[in-house]
Amino acid sequence: MSGYLIGGSLAIKRIRSLLKKLPADTSPLVITGEPGVGKTFLAKCIHDDSLMNDRELEIINFKILSERDQRMRLLGGSPPDLPSTRRSTLELSTTVVLKHIDCASKFLQERLAEAILRKEIIRLGTNQKRPVKCRLIFVLYDHPQRLSKTGSVIPELVKILSRFQVIHMPSIKERKEDIKELAQHFATQFQIQRYKVIDQKLLRFLVHYRWENNILDLKSFFNALKVPTVEDLAQRKDSIELSKINLMIDEMKEFSLKESLSKIERSLLNRTWKIHNKNNTRTSQVLGMTEKSVRNIVG
Repeated sequence: MSGYLIGGSLAIKRIRSLLKKLPADTSPLVITGEPGVGKTFLAKCIHDDSLMNDRELEIINFKILSERDQRMRLLGGSPPDLPSTRRSTLELSTTVVLKHIDCASKFLQERLAEAILRKEIIRLGTNQKRPVKCRLIFVLYDHPQRLSKTGSVIPELVKILSRFQVIHMPSIKERKEDIKELAQHFATQFQIQRYKVIDQKLLRFLVHYRWENNILDLKSFFNALKVPTVEDLAQRKDSIELSKINLMIDEMKEFSLKESLSKIERSLLNRTWKIHNKNNTRTSQVLGMTEKSVRNIVG
């Protein structure tokens, strides 16, 4: 598992050491760190090395889901609360990543705390108890104890999370010595020929640049340097539209921002829809939209 992590910094070595001791069972975990440090990536790696790696990883991002979708995914339910009977994600025998639980309502946090303690969940609109079968991995931007001081996580849930193994993913500024190796990895991944070797001038820029979203920004930087073929670019209508927006701004011309953003949204949604095998449910979950909105756009 530790082979997934790039770099030789002390912070990364500590994580590698932790991962080697990590059981491959259903023990719950907490992963903390700033935006873009790779928390979800690490959760996926842990899932791939677990006893549940033959099942699809489930991710619930409370930050982007509506209150209704949060309830539906976490608690499931039956009519009249939902149009059809749906299982809670906690009932699935797989790894479930819960992102930004501090963005969930007090009601959902209370129900989650009860489910973890009792190892059973009661679907909305029912009285029947169903076993919690998943392995939970909580992804948070800060340690649960500090989140409790802001009131964003209820004390009952903080008490439960404090019992779990916590893995802190370091920010780029905590592992600057890894930047060259990370940059080389992304340059190779995106086949950027002019950066087969990261030179000192580029390295100085990368080390001193303020990466607000850490590795995500660094990866996006190299992805932007990638020069697509004519055929690839023609398929990336969102890239063409964004280029047009910047051109219109540079030339001080008038344009409809709303119309351009609508085109970009449609292009991104269609690309996501196709990547997820035209599955409306999965696409809506990934993009934090309702299934109805997805259907209206993709037809």
